[in-house]
Amino acid sequence: MKVRFRDLSTTDQALKTKLMNAVERVLDHGQLIGGPEIEQFEEEFAKRCDREYCIGVGSGTSALYLALRATDIGAGDEVITTPLSWISTLQAIIVCGAKPVFADIGKDLNIDAGQVEALITPYTKAIVPVHFNGRICDLPRLREIADRRQLRLIEDAAQAFGAQANGQIAGSVGDLAAFSLNPMKNPAGYGEAGAVVTNDAALRDRLLRLRQVGMGPGEVCLEPSLNFKMDALQAALIGVSMTRTADVTRRRIEIAHRYTEQLLSVVECPEKHHGHDLPSVYFDYPILADKRDSLKVHLEACGIEVKIKHTPLMPDQPAFKGLLGADVPVAREAIKRLLNLPIHEKLTNEEVDYVAECVRGFYSA
Repeated sequence: MKVRFRDLSTTDQALKTKLMNAVERVLDHGQLIGGPEIEQFEEEFAKRCDREYCIGVGSGTSALYLALRATDIGAGDEVITTPLSWISTLQAIIVCGAKPVFADIGKDLNIDAGQVEALITPYTKAIVPVHFNGRICDLPRLREIADRRQLRLIEDAAQAFGAQANGQIAGSVGDLAAFSLNPMKNPAGYGEAGAVVTNDAALRDRLLRLRQVGMGPGEVCLEPSLNFKMDALQAALIGVSMTRTADVTRRRIEIAHRYTEQLLSVVECPEKHHGHDLPSVYFDYPILADKRDSLKVHLEACGIEVKIKHTPLMPDQPAFKGLLGADVPVAREAIKRLLNLPIHEKLTNEEVDYVAECVRGFYSA
């Protein structure tokens, strides 16, 4: 049996028809930049995140970069974040001119909120937590620290649309939150796309300006920036994807729970959750496994595609090695054992059971 880590193909004929109809509507009215699809997407996305405003942009990386720019984070500022994320989190901070400061992670692989306050200096301007693998961070504690210390809280919610804990939705707590909407995400774009959400009208206005080469009304350039716009075709396609988010999330949770029930005795699994809250939407299904590298070789020999994410840690990437200090022993230990199993809504129960069987077989041998 061959089991793919992701399956980004579109084979459902009913879905394909909806997508093509959305494309035809845009082509028919001809508003390829801006237009009703952008407005409809932004309105619906903001509502889903329990926010007043959404600004559609060209990628998740752009979304985080613009969120930092909109809050005037730049040279001389420090930003506290996690060492365990896709490199875009670090790059957005660096390209703004700010200095990243790394707090270690907790058992949930997210930033350890208990370590954040000790890292705050007079130069600290913001906290950027990442909802890693779609699992929501300790937002109440981070919000309390940010408010008390007069810092910006900017959520990197790239992997976590729809995650919810303690009655708070990912993206609804920070001053701003950045989302990625590429084909791997839920809702899925059909190419690169992203979004920033906020309740602050002044930040909304600044973001609108920053995403369009710094232009204000009347073609007057008010500040330096580049082109970060989302195009209308992408907005139309994501609009279709947004009608499917609940079903996709439900299936991912079913798969995650099925894995956990079968693997809990042999590896460390994500915590299984119940009830209405969705602390994780399972962008990935991470396990912490002994003999991780040998397990990976074994699973690949069984036809199962798995991934190690993200090593090296962001501060240890070659572009920054030796430049960024990071006292993060928990994260360094975790990436020695971290392995992501296949998880996507097209997986069958038979495929999930086969993966679990192969994992158990490795340890029983």
